[in-house]
Amino acid sequence: MSRKTDQVVQISETAFWSDIKDEYIQKLANTDPNDVYPPINPGPTNPDGSVNFECHCVGHLVASPCGYEFREAISCQKESTEEQMENGACGQQLMAFMECAMRTQCFKTNDDEKK
Repeated sequence: MSRKTDQVVQISETAFWSDIKDEYIQKLANTDPNDVYPPINPGPTNPDGSVNFECHCVGHLVASPCGYEFREAISCQKESTEEQMENGACGQQLMAFMECAMRTQCFKTNDDEKK
């Protein structure tokens, strides 16, 4: 059985922030997001206002070690009014998510490892 491995590519900070020179990549970067993202995946919020857990922007949080806590916190937040949130609604859920994130260090960056 063969194993598929990932390839890690590293670039300098200067190269990362420099102008895009590849013509195809420039074309993609200048493409209207409405032409790229399908209308069936509306982003982080569904048309009815609920959380779109299939959106890539929240999908990685759902798949993280703190996915359950994230779903509980974000669902509570979406179901609460602004006034309820100002009065402390979802505090337990948000704290559970933050405690999980700190305990598992699921958002640790390479910069954190250097310190």
